[in-house]
Amino acid sequence: MRTEDFKLHDVSRFPVVVLHGRGLPPGYGPTWAKELDALIGQECPFVMIFPDSVEDEAHEDQKLRTVFLKANKARLAAKCQGIFGIEPNKAKRLLKRAQGAVIAAAFGIRFRVVATVEEAERLASLALAGAALPDASEPE
Repeated sequence: MRTEDFKLHDVSRFPVVVLHGRGLPPGYGPTWAKELDALIGQECPFVMIFPDSVEDEAHEDQKLRTVFLKANKARLAAKCQGIFGIEPNKAKRLLKRAQGAVIAAAFGIRFRVVATVEEAERLASLALAGAALPDASEPE
């Protein structure tokens, strides 16, 4: 895999892949799909870390992403060992966790939203090692 072939996904630390959702330009969909297809075509399993999420996504990008994910659900589940989002705001984090539970169930992928980069990195390491992830609950 050549890192220069990836414009949206940071694969410089593969098998840890980073995608900054807020940095995605309108019209990103075709490039995103091409890159994700290349990732799930790799022999090596990987994890994804999302330091921030997409905001104000264009309808066409969202539609393309949804169609691609549905069509490649099994391939993605076989290669992606987990997706770890970062949301420092507790209220937003809890909402994203609820949304993530739906995504995890629909695609058969471990999906967690945590407060810090450090926690996302820790969970990503556990997932890559094939270890169980700790409970996603937080202290009140």
